[in-house]
Amino acid sequence: MSKKQFLLILEKYLRKLPQNEIEEILQDYEEYFTIGIEEGKTESQIIEGLGSPKQLAKELNAINAINKAEENKSIKSMFTALMSIMGLSVMNCIIILMSLFVLLILTPFILAYIIGVPIMILSPLILIIMGFVNGFSTIGTGEIFEAIKGLIIGSILAVLGYYVGKFFVRLFIKYLKWNTSIVREQRL
Repeated sequence: MSKKQFLLILEKYLRKLPQNEIEEILQDYEEYFTIGIEEGKTESQIIEGLGSPKQLAKELNAINAINKAEENKSIKSMFTALMSIMGLSVMNCIIILMSLFVLLILTPFILAYIIGVPIMILSPLILIIMGFVNGFSTIGTGEIFEAIKGLIIGSILAVLGYYVGKFFVRLFIKYLKWNTSIVREQRL
């Protein structure tokens, strides 16, 4: 394989990146070839040191997806980063599929949390609305205490859920970065 073929294949598999980033990457590898040739290496030796352009493009796409997930913590950007990491190795694919299976099992609990916490927080408002509808004479002190308890517990759970969610997003991004660093080390 020649330098030109290497760069064409690399460009082909970097199609998901913005054009200006692709151009920068290609310029970097052009420079890498220039430096290698000045050191007395052949194009074949340089390519051998770099590895497969397809695998290199996968790594670069994964790094780009991780950076986007870190900047924009949306479900779409995290899913894109996840898919990019899965493409790096079979072991990553197995680990991620097992994690998705666990997430699937936990989905009913997560949904119960997402539905239950807002209801708990809104329980005083719900009690007031019920007072208007049914009459305030139907509301006892027990219901008032339960509504206040729901508000307090719901608020605590909401704050706790926020920090737990934030922790898992950070953990997820660290996992993705860790995977790309391992793949890079294996290639070197």
